[in-house]
Amino acid sequence: MFDSLPREHLAFLPTPLHRLPHLGDSLGLNELWIKRDDLTGHSFGGNKTRKMEFVIGDALANKADTIVTVGGLQSNHCRQTAVACAKVGLRCILLLAGEEPETYTGNLLLNSMLGAEIKFFPDDHLLTMHSRLDEIIETLRDFGLNPYAVPAGATMPIGVISYAAAMEELQTQTKKEGFTPDKILVSVGTGGTLAGLIIGAHMLDLDVDIIGVSVLSEADIVQDRVRNQIDRVIDLYSEVKYFEPKINIDDTFLEPGYGILTEGVRTAIDTFAKMDGIFLDPVYTGKVGLALMRMAMNGDIKANEKTVFWHTGGSPALFAYPELGQI
Repeated sequence: MFDSLPREHLAFLPTPLHRLPHLGDSLGLNELWIKRDDLTGHSFGGNKTRKMEFVIGDALANKADTIVTVGGLQSNHCRQTAVACAKVGLRCILLLAGEEPETYTGNLLLNSMLGAEIKFFPDDHLLTMHSRLDEIIETLRDFGLNPYAVPAGATMPIGVISYAAAMEELQTQTKKEGFTPDKILVSVGTGGTLAGLIIGAHMLDLDVDIIGVSVLSEADIVQDRVRNQIDRVIDLYSEVKYFEPKINIDDTFLEPGYGILTEGVRTAIDTFAKMDGIFLDPVYTGKVGLALMRMAMNGDIKANEKTVFWHTGGSPALFAYPELGQI
């Protein structure tokens, strides 16, 4: 899928698909599976490594010498961008929303080790950083460089299509295992991963309920954001024919705010670790884990529904939350 596009092979693919037997039993789910995009490879993996394959491929095709992107202090996307740049020899500039901490931990520590140039913006938020991106790109061009801008989460058509291709990978694996998924749960921040999965399901004619668990914005905002990304892909790539997407967003666990650890998320992280040795992160997958547990207990997922928890990674962020170790 999208084989004609330039692509830099960075990820270890296909990522594993396997059951969660103990968690499934505890929740009364007979067909609970996990797609391990926390194991895409370099620098602790994560879903953005798939996106960077196409993004870096496009950047190199356009003779870029510098990648500039934005994110929060513990951005998984920025870490995976930094490692991709290190792998191919591109300069990497990270614009991070927040105040520089006295001690670098988690993703921030890894970004520094990878040689990324980091600039902090204490008065900005993740969703307000794109104006900073435009300013830096313009300045770099004035200096004679050829920079390549990557929005937060690589939520751009060239990044979105990576998850359409990932859906084809999942289909191959589920056919081998002898089932077709009824439900897929995945975290949603900027919306690119969910948009790609929906596009992939459409292209493969898969009847699957893809549920995006929002970590950043209310459902109506996320739906608009995802729909915009799908429309942009349709406009740019002839492989994707027009369709009316079903965009299912669960925004139950937005409060008390982005990246703020709650007791519910802590419980989900502890449960996945103790039941099946799976590490979730406090910002993204922890909320999906909590949503999964709630849906199972409420009967929103039936016992025999084939359910795939799409793990998007983020484990380095655990080390920025010492309170997880406090009882």
